[in-house]
Amino acid sequence: MTGIGIVGAGISGLVLALRLQQLGVGATLYSEHDPDGLRGGRLPNTVGRAGHTQARERELGSEHFRDPGAIMPSASLSIKGDPPLEFTGSFGEPFHAVDFRLLVPALMDDFAGRGGEIVVTGTPPDAARIDRWSRRHELMVVTAGRRSVAELFPRDPGRCPYDRPQRLLAAGLYRGLDGMGRTFSFNISGGVGEIFRAPFVTREGVASALILEAVPGGPLEPVTRMPWDEVPAALLALFREHTPRLAEAVDAAAFELLGPDDLLQGAITPTVRRPVAELPSGRIALAVGDAWIVNDPITGQGANLGSACAWIAADAIAAGGPYDAAFGRATAERMWEVGGPVTNWTNAFLQPPAEHVMRLMAAATTRQDIADVMAGLFSDPRSAWALLSSPEAVARIVDGGEERLYDRV
Repeated sequence: MTGIGIVGAGISGLVLALRLQQLGVGATLYSEHDPDGLRGGRLPNTVGRAGHTQARERELGSEHFRDPGAIMPSASLSIKGDPPLEFTGSFGEPFHAVDFRLLVPALMDDFAGRGGEIVVTGTPPDAARIDRWSRRHELMVVTAGRRSVAELFPRDPGRCPYDRPQRLLAAGLYRGLDGMGRTFSFNISGGVGEIFRAPFVTREGVASALILEAVPGGPLEPVTRMPWDEVPAALLALFREHTPRLAEAVDAAAFELLGPDDLLQGAITPTVRRPVAELPSGRIALAVGDAWIVNDPITGQGANLGSACAWIAADAIAAGGPYDAAFGRATAERMWEVGGPVTNWTNAFLQPPAEHVMRLMAAATTRQDIADVMAGLFSDPRSAWALLSSPEAVARIVDGGEERLYDRV
């Protein structure tokens, strides 16, 4: 029996593996693909990583692809209206965005190069396979998977109310939006959906990532299922109607997807699962990252939450066992101190904003200090939920001056 078994080689599994390695705890990483397979695959996501996520990577000695063109110091928000509601604020600590077909293989190479064991499984494992692996390890941590996640970790409806997608998604990498620079652009058309733009390190250099979030049944929805070569023209028409700031910035003659593998379409059902499973082997499996919480990407917190929870889990594991169900529950409660506010804030963001939130955003259009607070909340979701769930806290900021609530995860 040797060390910890980690299922899944996404950001959560790799941060966990690298942190355990750094702390002197042996770990085996089970990955569906090898690094070369990931490098040559389809676009898996369009993740932006917050300052605290990047700080963990620095501490691990695993910083990669730091092209300054994809380091975002600020965010602009535009809500369609007459007139539109618009402001630009500082993130505080810049975000960074890189294609995970580049980043994940680099982190895998770091882990393997420092003596870590990677087992390439070829197919997604089921629960029986994870149980067999558990006989080699003191603890199994599941960070990704499809069948195994559903089998081992049932939904927890008390922590997330949704049983179907709230948005339909189309995320892709494009040429023709370079004039928008390094500012993250957040564009909202009420009742229709959202379109985000970010500078992004790709296999061809820095390009633009666009993430379209379509309200089901609305005019953005067809983009989430049309052929890849029809998407750019459809988006140009939608920009003019729903996101005028993107329409102003796009170079229509140059606007195109990088290629057919650079578009991701689908939908996500926001889900929180029960985080501890007792295996037939007598050991437990602990869910971390997407195996535990899948939030809609509307607030850009997926990889950031996965990294934060992986770090918490690694430190708990390094403190020693026994790695039993009580250990799993205690670790999950520590992770929920981060995951709960992220989930509540993200779920609230999927609904029309409350009156006090609209008041705060309106104030941000005339006060730079409030605009900076609003943008900074994307780096600090615990403070975001503490503020945006409290009309009283909003009133103190709007009526009484700037109030910073940052308590970084």
